Amino acid sequence: MENLLRLRAHRTGTLVTHAAYLHARTGGRIGSLSHLIREAALIAITEGTERITKQLLNEVELDAAAETQARPARRK
Repeated sequence: MENLLRLRAHRTGTLVTHAAYLHARTGGRIGSLSHLIREAALIAITEGTERITKQLLNEVELDAAAETQARPARRK
């Protein structure tokens, strides 16, 4: 997926570095992962940064299932 990004300033391997974060954030759902990467790329292009960072990934809203999965469970 990362090899398909056409962002000028993006460093190959960045997404692999954040693999555990990406899995936890998306609940292991490929559709959620695809949406997350696509939205982050669009934001990076729009803002002119042309790279995806963990901070940028944190800003992207995901589907309800992924967001629920990523939230820590409340203690009772």
